[in-house]
Amino acid sequence: MKFKQVSFSIFTLVTLFTYGMLSSAHAQEKPEVVFETSKGSFKVELYADKAPDTVANFLKYVDDGFYDGTIFHRVIKDFVVQGGGFEPGLKPRETRAPIKSESSNRLKNLRGTIAMARRNHPDTANSQFYINLSHNSDLDYKNNYMPGYTVFGKISQGMDVVDRISAVETTTADRRGDVPVEDVMLISAKRVAGKPVAKPVVKEDKEKTKAGPVAFVEGEHYVVLDRPVPTRDSSKIEVVEMFSYGCPHCYEFETSVKGWARQQSDDVDFWVFPAVWNKSMELYAGAFYAARELKVEEKIHLPLFTAIVVKQKSIRNEADLAEFFAQHGVDKKAFTDAFNSDDVKTRVKYAEERVRLYKPVGVPEIVVNGKYRIDRMHAGGLTEMLAVADYLVKKERANQGK
Repeated sequence: MKFKQVSFSIFTLVTLFTYGMLSSAHAQEKPEVVFETSKGSFKVELYADKAPDTVANFLKYVDDGFYDGTIFHRVIKDFVVQGGGFEPGLKPRETRAPIKSESSNRLKNLRGTIAMARRNHPDTANSQFYINLSHNSDLDYKNNYMPGYTVFGKISQGMDVVDRISAVETTTADRRGDVPVEDVMLISAKRVAGKPVAKPVVKEDKEKTKAGPVAFVEGEHYVVLDRPVPTRDSSKIEVVEMFSYGCPHCYEFETSVKGWARQQSDDVDFWVFPAVWNKSMELYAGAFYAARELKVEEKIHLPLFTAIVVKQKSIRNEADLAEFFAQHGVDKKAFTDAFNSDDVKTRVKYAEERVRLYKPVGVPEIVVNGKYRIDRMHAGGLTEMLAVADYLVKKERANQGK
């Protein structure tokens, strides 16, 4: 009897130990979000174990595309950068109900941490967040009478980008102080897998492959898709660029990627499509396909890019687009008919489906032959994206025995 009790105890301990290890491993898989901004990209690691309700609330806003196209509306050097609530022109976005404070987790407002902004009452946080530029102990939880602010994550990559945002010139606008003179855009916020994004490292000759003199590494410089996506011409090596008219990096990339495409041989099938994962991107995609339907891409494409990104022109709906097309020599009724046609709607849905298959973390991104996805964070920059694309095209060419 005593032997059985001992055996059961050992089994129980082993079981609990194994379960504990599994639980611990699971707990270590912290959610991560990549922010694409007009000043560059940065990555945030979230403390779901320390601030579960806050993280769940934040990720809901991320997954809904709420933050896409917003601005950092408050910048105070050596203090905080704040965003998550306003569109350009300080137009507020409608938020969900506020959440209860979790500041009693006692996480510190250290440099590089992200925390929820709120009003005077501790339980008034909704969508707005701030990033600490210094160790701001005055914002920490002290007691129930001095509850501080809920820290729920930290910048895990790209703090230099946050510092660039902190250096912008500010002014007073709409009775608000510390507003950037020129909008600092939060282009997109997207949830990503838990593994870190490695800095691009060019491997030396010892890691050469038959695909070319420089070997880029899977998981470091590009991502292999979970499931290959069929290409439109299986006899060629397909290279697809995803972009959006609201993306400054896409505008910057436009000339170089088109130049790169012109230099490719006939076995490369290069094409572009507008990424869609929120309402503004859906609007822009409709404009892209309407211009194509009307055969006025040359008149519209680059001017629309310039108007939105460079001139910060407000184009928020179909009427704004119709006016823009008219200013560039396209009849308003012709635009409206094309924009609302079944063909354009079908193409926009197709673009949305492509995004679901490719699973981008932002724009611009490139997919090579339906297998490999290239983004700026992995590649190390826009120019580096094209270097990785060259490598993968050569890799596919070698695999096909060409």
